Amino acid sequence: MPLTAFGDIGAIDGLISVSVEPDLDAITQNVRVIKDKVVNMGLIPATLTLNIAGIPVGTPLNFPIQFQGHTDFPGACPEDTVQETPLEVEGIFTQPGIEIFDLAGVELVEGVWVKIVLRTTITVTRPVIQDRFGHVCDVNPNRCENNTTPPSFTLPAPPENGGLLGGGGGV
Repeated sequence: MPLTAFGDIGAIDGLISVSVEPDLDAITQNVRVIKDKVVNMGLIPATLTLNIAGIPVGTPLNFPIQFQGHTDFPGACPEDTVQETPLEVEGIFTQPGIEIFDLAGVELVEGVWVKIVLRTTITVTRPVIQDRFGHVCDVNPNRCENNTTPPSFTLPAPPENGGLLGGGGGV
């Protein structure tokens, strides 16, 4: 995101850091299962504060940080049920001074790159029944059949203000 999103901060030569405070209680998350994988994606609302020489400057920015991850899960199939523990932050990485370019390749402004590493525990289950011989069988034995067309999903839209805390910062 461009550093100008924090307001008129003037020269940034002494830029030291950007602090990031994610709001884990307000995460918008979608989980889907494709063959042998669990896919998580969503938005983490966060407050970003620009610090120059250790002093907060500009206007703190409320911004939804996108996340996406997939976990290899051999045997998982569409229609399986996913349960997972609440997301936990393992690390937050920021890198100020990133150049932001327009589509023609012209540098527009300096920006900041933010990455949040999350952790969760995933459990995948499926309904089973017992046949007349006492064998446990999948309720839908065709759920894992190979399909030549990759699955496509349309996920619900995020909350009204895009997951922003307090509705600020449309970058």
